[in-house]
Amino acid sequence: MQERNLTRRSFVQAATLAGAAAAIGVSMPNALVETEPAYADEPVETKVVKTSCHGCIQMCPVRAYIENGVVVKLEGNPDAPVSRGSLCLKGLNQLHTMYSPRRVLHPLKRAGQRGENKWEVISWDEALDLAAEQITSTIDKYGPYSFFASVGGGGSYSFMEAMTLPMAFGSPTVFEPGCAQCYLPRYAMAKYMYGGNDQSVADNAVQEIFKVEDNKADTVVLWGAQPSVSQTAESGRGMAELRAQGVKTIVVDPNFSPDAQKADVWLPVRPGTDTGLLLCWFRYIFENKLYNEEFTKFWTNLPFLIDPDTKLPVKAEELFEDFVSPTPENTPAYVCVDAASGEPKPFVFSLPENADVDPEIFATVEIDGKQYKSAGQIYKEEAEPWTLEHTAENCWLQADKIEEAVKLYTGASVAGIVNGVASDMTESASQVPLGCMGLDAIMGYVDIPGCTMTQYGTGVVANPTSRPVTYHNGFDGMFSDMYGCGAVVGLSDEENAERIASFDPAVQEQFGRLLLDRLGMKDHKGLYTWCHSHIPTVREAIATGEPFKPRVWFDMSGNKLAMLGNAKSWYDVFPEIDFIIGQYPMLTSFHVEAADLVFPVREWLEEPMVNMTQLNTSWLQNECVHIGETVSHSIPAAQVIARCKEKWGGTMPGLTPGYIGSATEAEVKESVAATLQAPSWEELINNTDKYVPCVIPPEDYWHYKQYETIVDDGLPAGFGTESRKFEVYCTLLLKMARTGYPFCYPYEQEACADYSPICTYIEPAESPLDDDEYPFVLTSGRVPYFHHGTMRHAAFARELFPTAEIRINTRTAAELGISHMDWVKVSSRRGEVHARAYLTEGVAPRTVWMERFWNPECYDESQPNKTAGWRECNVNVLTKNDAPFNEVFGSYTNRGFTVKIEKSEKPSNVWVEPHEFEPFMPTLQSEPQTKDVF
Repeated sequence: MQERNLTRRSFVQAATLAGAAAAIGVSMPNALVETEPAYADEPVETKVVKTSCHGCIQMCPVRAYIENGVVVKLEGNPDAPVSRGSLCLKGLNQLHTMYSPRRVLHPLKRAGQRGENKWEVISWDEALDLAAEQITSTIDKYGPYSFFASVGGGGSYSFMEAMTLPMAFGSPTVFEPGCAQCYLPRYAMAKYMYGGNDQSVADNAVQEIFKVEDNKADTVVLWGAQPSVSQTAESGRGMAELRAQGVKTIVVDPNFSPDAQKADVWLPVRPGTDTGLLLCWFRYIFENKLYNEEFTKFWTNLPFLIDPDTKLPVKAEELFEDFVSPTPENTPAYVCVDAASGEPKPFVFSLPENADVDPEIFATVEIDGKQYKSAGQIYKEEAEPWTLEHTAENCWLQADKIEEAVKLYTGASVAGIVNGVASDMTESASQVPLGCMGLDAIMGYVDIPGCTMTQYGTGVVANPTSRPVTYHNGFDGMFSDMYGCGAVVGLSDEENAERIASFDPAVQEQFGRLLLDRLGMKDHKGLYTWCHSHIPTVREAIATGEPFKPRVWFDMSGNKLAMLGNAKSWYDVFPEIDFIIGQYPMLTSFHVEAADLVFPVREWLEEPMVNMTQLNTSWLQNECVHIGETVSHSIPAAQVIARCKEKWGGTMPGLTPGYIGSATEAEVKESVAATLQAPSWEELINNTDKYVPCVIPPEDYWHYKQYETIVDDGLPAGFGTESRKFEVYCTLLLKMARTGYPFCYPYEQEACADYSPICTYIEPAESPLDDDEYPFVLTSGRVPYFHHGTMRHAAFARELFPTAEIRINTRTAAELGISHMDWVKVSSRRGEVHARAYLTEGVAPRTVWMERFWNPECYDESQPNKTAGWRECNVNVLTKNDAPFNEVFGSYTNRGFTVKIEKSEKPSNVWVEPHEFEPFMPTLQSEPQTKDVF
């Protein structure tokens, strides 16, 4: 890049314009303004730094071009194996985000009333002391349960810190909007059903299909997933390359997304009725014997006879008094009906060729006057009503299209389902992944090249020496390993008791009490998988003080008024909270309306960390630049804990915060270096090409059919469940509902109603089938310009997508007298918002679609009727956060609820025209570069 001489003033002005231009792919040098050499302060120094985007969870590798300490251009890294040099709008938006005039660069203390948007800049020392004083005095007065924390809403790197922070103060309360409503149900159900990776494309669980040069997939089903707009540069690009190679795709989505436009079959299912469609697929596959018979017989638990009283699989010794199992105690023998004799017989775990029986998948038998059915028979009967015709009528589909999709899926040599976030936001949050993974299991699309549920990574070995087990409580058992609660699924009772006995009983008892007292966990025990509380129950506790009252809130990310369901219900309880601490790179509606103290944290161009994996490579997110007094996201919590500990004389009321992160920037950097196998941060940044990417040899990363490997007990490894089978009939859900097992072990949580071990149909609580007042069903999703609640301040992205839009069928719009881009009022039983009508045939006549949107500009000083901005165009004003919830995870209804649409006028304080976004243009390139604060 050619060096140029600029004045300091012209450089800052040019950089402002060029930063904006680069957000739509224009290179900085083309935008620089030449000046007279006599006025030049200094030559431009240019360097290129390898880093990674954090515009969404995929974190694509990036090259950042830096001139005199200012990042002026971003582009994808062509060495990345999936994104391959591409970068989407969310990544390019970082130039507007990093240098936005809305950045919080110093600690801020509220200077007026909440909602006035008046702030005082204070020192870090004063901010930490204020936070610590509020926390310690409140806990001293009301007890540890008065503290709580939260995370989520986009832009957060502090997930583990948020979970551990309350534990350090002895509190059980933490929540995240993106937990039960985004990813947890799919992640957890995979652990419960087979101990492996889930079917999510958005969170890097699905990687196998994106080995484009070595792809073995014939068909991919995108069920409620839209990689083309959610993760455009990585999995979106990967899907495009698969289609170019001839891979067939099926898309199940009410919205005609870009993925649906390119699909071989599009099934625009009625929002919230996915379980009906799943049961239809099961019925068709069972009826036409399209399943993989051997895998279903010998590697799933569908042949097991189920006790009608306990609903659990029958163990052989329960029916055969003289039976002595030849397998270890941690591998029970169950009972099936033998096809040869038609009689119930012990079904001992073994390789298929060594089996003593030929198990029937579908069987009913009477034993001692009691009728037993196989798990397969129970599933078959559940699916029986869901004919093609009935499903088409109920789900607003065409029967022939459903059949075409099933045949395409079952006729492939290898296929797989990619299950997206849509189902997490409904009452069916546990049911849909039960069905999706169950379908892949009966087809044998598990642990083979080209499928979507393939084990991989350094934690998986090609030839295991012992049977797989599954840890719980936190991500893969981190909390159970730290604090000593939680059984390991796959170990016998004696083995689990021995393991638990090795932990400090005092620590174990305190952690156990926090688990049992966690809000909402009695009814929704699946939340234990990530140790999060049930969000509506937390809100109720704040409002009523029952069973205890959370009073001091440390929120670690994002705009809670944009992300929490039924936003007004949360706004109404803010006065009940004594002190609210926030941390975020920007002020949002939540901070303006609620926060008393805001810590400044880094944007991703400033934040050193290791990105998520692209196939078998790990990449660096580098510290390209650093302005203001911002710190890494893990540091405020660590510093607050340290200051509180000082005030308490060197002690803390809770547990050791083992995952709270580092207390200094130097420690953060050294941790990153160690992960990338560099001896130090200095060595890493001076020799980036040597350590980045960190490549795991393919033979050590990709492993197939591990379940067939003979391990040290002489049996095949199997899967990480009690039966060592892929549990399509998920017995762990039943045990969990009754005692909290495996999470609360050795303690027992109070029982609740049983969770369904199979996919069953749930009609949405607000159904357009019988709602005359609110006749339309609203669903939502992402657009390619933004990620969750982030980036609404990026001027050029906002010019491209300036305000909320609602997609309405053209025939529906004609009946309502609405034209394209008319403003409309959208109302639910909880509130109303405004949006522009986007007319399309891409949604059904009674379906409408919106992006999860809010307008941050409404608190700008230029507004005549200033508000904090969360009410105007925010879908979460409409969403439903009361019962019924998903039984396992407590997920509330963010999609698939009913609304009415009326023609309206544009709210006066919503920006639409390009010139209105000029206050968002970058202005902070000249902000002094700072050294690490800590």
